[in-house]
Amino acid sequence: MAITIEDQPYEYTPVGQRLIIVCKSNNVNNAGFRFVFDFGAFQVNVQPNASNKGMLDLAPIFREKLKHDEGASNESMNEEVRSVAFISCTIKEGWLVDGVFTVSGSGMADIDDVFPFLAEYQVSDGYKPNPNDRYALSNTSKYLLSERTNETHKWIEAPTRGLSNDWVYIPTRLADFGQLYSISNNGLLVDNLATDLFVATYDDTDTIIETRNYTLATENRSVSRLGAYPANLITDGLDFTNVKYYTIQAGESIAPPIYTAVSRVYCFYLVPDDCRFDNVRLGWTNTVGGIDYFNFTKKSELSFNYDRKQYQKVVGSYNTASFTFNTWDRGTTDRYVTTTKGLQINSDWISVGEFELLQTLCRSNDVFIINDDATMTPVLVDTQNFVIKDERYSKLYNVTLNLKYSQPVGL
Repeated sequence: MAITIEDQPYEYTPVGQRLIIVCKSNNVNNAGFRFVFDFGAFQVNVQPNASNKGMLDLAPIFREKLKHDEGASNESMNEEVRSVAFISCTIKEGWLVDGVFTVSGSGMADIDDVFPFLAEYQVSDGYKPNPNDRYALSNTSKYLLSERTNETHKWIEAPTRGLSNDWVYIPTRLADFGQLYSISNNGLLVDNLATDLFVATYDDTDTIIETRNYTLATENRSVSRLGAYPANLITDGLDFTNVKYYTIQAGESIAPPIYTAVSRVYCFYLVPDDCRFDNVRLGWTNTVGGIDYFNFTKKSELSFNYDRKQYQKVVGSYNTASFTFNTWDRGTTDRYVTTTKGLQINSDWISVGEFELLQTLCRSNDVFIINDDATMTPVLVDTQNFVIKDERYSKLYNVTLNLKYSQPVGL
């Protein structure tokens, strides 16, 4: 075989990294030789490097088209494909024949299909980390596709209720909408055991009120997302009349509600609205394949910035039988006014773990305000610097962020 593939990405892996294909050919010495990466709809021709290898990074080609489905209000379990690409590639070879570049009809090789999803690795993670290590749901130390951890937030009532310190605690209002993302049950991660997400609601005496399970998607090109916040679950038929908190955990189904736990427990506990200030809820694309949310509950201030483009108008009528002008004729004139709408928001007192979570908000390029009617308004985080205050004794701080509305005021 003329083409030999030496390296390629994992089948189900974050797209935000180097997704490198490395190949070689025994025809590389032919005049004008190029490796031809054929993706069906298009081709990329690559010149051999100094070691006569063909190298191509797939990430820049496919990353920008991946987006999460808009809609914080969706209930039940949904399969999301917009945030997962499908990459199929045949590597061919071509060279000059009588001065014409010609692709050979033989000696080609197919890569294994790749399904990269909207997450990323850092350089500190090394080249080509195995996604099975982070993403396969196989035991109770594994996280779903959220950057919240068991250290992000602590519920002050958890110890007195006998709840574990290893749980992921999330304060939520009854009016909150949002999605909780999970890896799908498609068999592409060898250690993944999760078949369902299991939900259980509890009253103030820690007694189970209701249980429900939601089956994960099984398609290769997908991640799964559950409408996991109170407003979603209520729409889906759960009764929250006496609910104090509820849990969500990935599991391998046995006989629902019986299952083998294969992730950490996500514990959502209800908090009241702050009656003094309007709540501003943000949702943003995180770095692990899903969307995270945070409520800014303190004072917010709306602002408008006006950028005027002006010109100097000539006063008087020069194209008439006699010259004249009016006392109300305008000299300096606004050609158009660009209005930028801004919002300054403030958090309540937060911990170091929540500082770290909000740092991921500041570096996200996909941020929305989630309104209580489930409508979503796109915004940009206009804060240029973010300092995480990490001190002893778990001292608390509040955070101020400046937002800029993505949509213009007026057309």
